[in-house]
Amino acid sequence: MRILATGPSGPPEELEALRAAGHELVIGRPLDMPGRRAYTAADLIDACRDVEVILASHLETISAAVLGTAQRLRLVIVPFIGTDKIDIAAASRLGILVANSPTPENFVAVAEATIGVSLMLLKRIKHNEAKLRRGEWAKREDRGDFLFGKTMGLIGLGRIGTHVARRLAGWDVRLLAADPYVPAGRAARLGVTLVDLPTLLAESDIVSLHCTLSDETRAIVGEKELRRMKSTALLVNTARGEVVDEEAVARALNEGWIAGAAVDAFAKEPLPADHCYRTVDPERLILTPHNIAHSEAGRRANLRLALDQILAVGRGEAPG
Repeated sequence: MRILATGPSGPPEELEALRAAGHELVIGRPLDMPGRRAYTAADLIDACRDVEVILASHLETISAAVLGTAQRLRLVIVPFIGTDKIDIAAASRLGILVANSPTPENFVAVAEATIGVSLMLLKRIKHNEAKLRRGEWAKREDRGDFLFGKTMGLIGLGRIGTHVARRLAGWDVRLLAADPYVPAGRAARLGVTLVDLPTLLAESDIVSLHCTLSDETRAIVGEKELRRMKSTALLVNTARGEVVDEEAVARALNEGWIAGAAVDAFAKEPLPADHCYRTVDPERLILTPHNIAHSEAGRRANLRLALDQILAVGRGEAPG
């Protein structure tokens, strides 16, 4: 097979298993190249005309136009979880397989990060560190709060939401989830109560987003939903920027509809200098550059799984 790796995130020799299996490998611009930007649709259309597999980076959008002109294409795969930059409907129409690489190193890391930033917000870590660095000392009004006894609402109870719930077992936290695709029995075995979204928003002290991006979930949390939340509540988004209305989130924080937020994913990345989140008091808003769950071990594990799936397709098997 002829395989296009649009943007390796590590040394090129990590892809040598593909060549060793007899495949032709075309390597695009490395992700760590200075000024590296996503390939345009025209670039991809030109590069993909004769390829059978695209190993796509997180920057590239694999559109219907790209898929439609790649006559030999059999598989589009990403070495991570999210497939929202691939037009899956178009791929299905064209009979092209789409696969991802959901390793434990990926989804467990996001679950850990979710709990970590929730604790940072509750304990007011940024606020108190800023005071200390200004030469001030703690006062009564600087105290944080407990996680135990609180209600955490999970919007999405897939792999990541499930691992958040598992990690909070024994923390004396009430767990709610809104997910129309999860049976109540499965949620109950995790110690989670399934509720509708309005109930989750109204009753949760922490609302954490763990849904994939789709037409159904785009802007699932907007002004109406934020106004349903408690004024003391926290919002955590380690999913995708587009699952919230970012302007509404900024307003909610600036106007006190909610108490704080942590955000690791944005509708436009890198985060623009004039983004609305930059208007929010940084002691109430934790911003991380879509890497809060990243580790070198996780990157290597994700790539290994992606390569294994490509090799399987090369042997005439379905990706696992």
